[in-house]
Amino acid sequence: MGDKLTVDKVFADNLGTAIGGCVRDQSVTLFSSDIARAAGVPWNPIPFFGRAEKTRFRARWAALLQGVGLWAALTAIPELAAEEKLSRKVSSQMQAYTDAILKSPLLEALSETEVRDYTLLRQRFMRLGASPEASKDAFARAFLSALSGKSPAETSLEHTRRLSEEIGAAYSLFTKLSNTCKAEPLSYERASKKKS
Repeated sequence: MGDKLTVDKVFADNLGTAIGGCVRDQSVTLFSSDIARAAGVPWNPIPFFGRAEKTRFRARWAALLQGVGLWAALTAIPELAAEEKLSRKVSSQMQAYTDAILKSPLLEALSETEVRDYTLLRQRFMRLGASPEASKDAFARAFLSALSGKSPAETSLEHTRRLSEEIGAAYSLFTKLSNTCKAEPLSYERASKKKS
């Protein structure tokens, strides 16, 4: 393929789907209790103990990851940051896909109030991801603030540092995913619908 690939709405849609899948993997499939410990949250090693608290924490982590995913995509692919409708397309597709695939493992287990909390947190993290103030520390402070109810300035420096490392790992993964999608010609094609 000799033609230069153009970052367009189809690409933004596919990237949003890819990031949404990565959010699911990092908040459910590959989730590590080290993340909770970095945030200073007690995590019972017995799988069925504290299930509701673990589910709430993972939902909040998924909300944060969506903001980090957007930040990584906008940084890795400047065309997305330059064109607001493309960044909105990535964001909306990522949110829709993430909600669909997190419904069973996380979101259905939350109360209406907790789902509202998840949605508001996601909006907050998405705004941060799209802002020039986005950084590992800013995300860590915002996340710790959401967990504790304290202002971001009052968060523990040690927990901020440790959580920043976890966020940095997620950011690196989202950056690699964005770069891989940009280099893959299939990312610029609309998925064909299978006939039943």
